[in-house]
Amino acid sequence: MSVNEVKIKRAETAFELRGTGPPTSRTIVLGDEDHTLGNALRHVLMNDPRVNFAGYCVPHPSEPVVHIRVQTNPEAKKTSWVATTGDDDSEDEEIVDGENNSSGQFTAIDALKDACHTLAKQCDYVLEKLEIAMPEVRVDRERLKRLEEDMMFSKEDGGDDDMEE
Repeated sequence: MSVNEVKIKRAETAFELRGTGPPTSRTIVLGDEDHTLGNALRHVLMNDPRVNFAGYCVPHPSEPVVHIRVQTNPEAKKTSWVATTGDDDSEDEEIVDGENNSSGQFTAIDALKDACHTLAKQCDYVLEKLEIAMPEVRVDRERLKRLEEDMMFSKEDGGDDDMEE
């Protein structure tokens, strides 16, 4: 390893929920993420009129985590998932801090779920348009997917011998 190379350690936790006050205010810690996802989620959250505040930070460049702070309007009511996204994901139970959120209040976790869903739809839309404009992108993506599947298959068989140099 040269002087300019840095080995980034893996995060100790993949997801952590912080905050003890009302369910409309939470900090979410996402492991193995950085400014790319943090800023994108913050932008989508701030475009939601039910969100009063959304911010993110990366505590230290050597820590592979991003903290996302979400505060929703306490008077905002949760609209149905079907009405806000057009999808019928009825398997999503509304659970906040281990309790069923039957009050209909729009919580910070609800805001984050909506933002993640919106961001995923936006990424799918951009990829779809890119693949229409440049068909070679689809070919590359399918090739990479096959390579990834082959690598997963060889790891399951214990065949890491071909990876040695």
